[in-house]
Amino acid sequence: MPRPHKPARKPARTPQGGPAKPDRRSTPPVDPKARKGSARPGPRGQRGPGGEETLVEADSARKVFLPGGIGIVHEDADLVVVDKPAGILTAGMPGEDVPSVFRAIKAHVRDQVRRRGTQVWIVHRLDKEASGLLVFAKTEKAFTWLKEEFRTKRAHRLYSAVVEGEIGPPDEGTIQNYLVEDERGIVREAPGAVGPGGAAKLAVTHWRVQRVGHGRTLLTVRLETGRKNQIRVHLAGLGHPIVGDRRYGATTDPIGHVCLHAFELGFTDPGTGQSLRFRSPTPGSYFGLVGAGEGKSRSEREGDRAGPTESPGVAPPRTPDMSGAKVRVREMLASTGAAPGDSQSLISGVGMSNAPGVGAGEELTASPSQSTGSWDHVAEWYDELIEDRGSDHHQRVIAPGTLRLLGELRGRRVLDVACGQGGMCRVMAGLGASVVGVDASGRLIEAAKRGDAKGTYLVGDARNLPEGTGEGFDAATCIMALMNIDPLSPVLAGMAGRLRPGGVAVAVLLHPAFRSPGQTSWQWDNGGGDERRDARGRRDGRPPRDAREDRPASRDVRQYRRVDGYLSQGHKAIVMNPAAAAQGKPAVTTVTYHRPIQAYVQAFAQAGLLVSALEEWPSLRLSQPGPRAAEENRARREIPMFLAIRGVKAGQ
Repeated sequence: MPRPHKPARKPARTPQGGPAKPDRRSTPPVDPKARKGSARPGPRGQRGPGGEETLVEADSARKVFLPGGIGIVHEDADLVVVDKPAGILTAGMPGEDVPSVFRAIKAHVRDQVRRRGTQVWIVHRLDKEASGLLVFAKTEKAFTWLKEEFRTKRAHRLYSAVVEGEIGPPDEGTIQNYLVEDERGIVREAPGAVGPGGAAKLAVTHWRVQRVGHGRTLLTVRLETGRKNQIRVHLAGLGHPIVGDRRYGATTDPIGHVCLHAFELGFTDPGTGQSLRFRSPTPGSYFGLVGAGEGKSRSEREGDRAGPTESPGVAPPRTPDMSGAKVRVREMLASTGAAPGDSQSLISGVGMSNAPGVGAGEELTASPSQSTGSWDHVAEWYDELIEDRGSDHHQRVIAPGTLRLLGELRGRRVLDVACGQGGMCRVMAGLGASVVGVDASGRLIEAAKRGDAKGTYLVGDARNLPEGTGEGFDAATCIMALMNIDPLSPVLAGMAGRLRPGGVAVAVLLHPAFRSPGQTSWQWDNGGGDERRDARGRRDGRPPRDAREDRPASRDVRQYRRVDGYLSQGHKAIVMNPAAAAQGKPAVTTVTYHRPIQAYVQAFAQAGLLVSALEEWPSLRLSQPGPRAAEENRARREIPMFLAIRGVKAGQ
């Protein structure tokens, strides 16, 4: 068997080439009242079950300004959102000593913590000539999460741009082509499908007219990809270069800089999973350029009442300040999850205790523990495992992702099925929810009550929820447990039966296609032949090396996930403590059930739950630096580890 991935023992390198700051669970959130100059955390933006979001206005009264006119819109222990003025770099090249937003934010953070070597991570960039919203990470965990948000296009970015010429009709469109950067650093549309030398990258930009006048057009632009100079190149290619952008063909420059402003930025909070969206008003000078009182807006053309800078169907209501809840959630996230390790240590996660149990040496046949679904036989081991060691997978991926799919929790009732020792229950309660946790193991329920004296926890089988559970819940969850429960249908039917119409059910499990124990494994391919061996002919799953043992493998070596079976359903006994068992200690064994994705979707449908989201989440771990690290990290990001499904209960 190939060796499983190990969690990084050394910090990764930062985008600027320096050592990354270790992710410390004990890092306290920034106290805006305790440190002079710290930005007050803004109100939380959140996403509801239907995908609706609220906007947080980045008004000047709430900003803290740094030298150069850089405004801090929001700051907490994980990240800082800034409003960048035009004319300043996001970040200079490594080794350059030039003014930049990155340098200013790094100095600001260093002044807060009063410690040398403080790190800030660059998540994305704005052109020097553009203005608007940027987010920087303050921890390695936040950086990895936010980069994944942008890579998977979950991040939301809207721009205002004033272009030369009057556009429309049509009043909206999409530009999709390939961009390539030449030796002078000029980005251009690439000829053909892939561009010269295959160096071109796909770029997609959506635009919409907001106002026309004075021979110019005010556009709202949404990015689907984030290539260098993408908006500027695409609009110039449309025949309407951005006003002031002489580099890409503009002939006028009435306000002394490129008229491109990032006015809206949205992403999922890496600490809580709640959806955040920030808004920096479009500069008033942009409206003057199109004759705001004289030209025709899109709303005037269509006869509707949409504002000139609003994205379709979105209004900017204010939301309550959730900063206190976020602090509590951060503290509780450290105790939500299974032990660090690869897939086998995550067969059972936050709520794994409804899986039928199999003791060491037992056959996979029915037993009293299987009939009740109780995990009492491993409860003491499991509780100690969770509380003492935690899991970076749960903290970085599962818990925040689940919270994002659930959306707004304040004032809502949530049922957590197979809740284990109540880790996720405490997290959701910290965000204002009223939570009921159910688990078949009485010992784990006792542990949950010890950790949360105010919570409601009941002993009961996930396949036959106890009568005292209640009804009319707004949401129900089953986290890292469905693959340990059989049969599946009664679980989802029970969850659906307790939900009000329109309520949501969220389930998270190991990805059935790529992380099925005993049917999938990591392998290495050096580009030739079916059997992969290293220089000495070994078949141990390690990547091939050149003739000299100290020379890394060639660049075409790729890691992949081998899948030996998928469609056939089955079950397998899993030893949850393999290292200890190998040393002669009693094996802690459970059963996991393999089902293809279609089986889960069908079970949702049969329960009356209409699937509204299906997401595949990769591991966010980083390998220890070495010749394999880059390829291992690439493979982790490309091959998902978890599958998340959200269903909405049908009915009136």
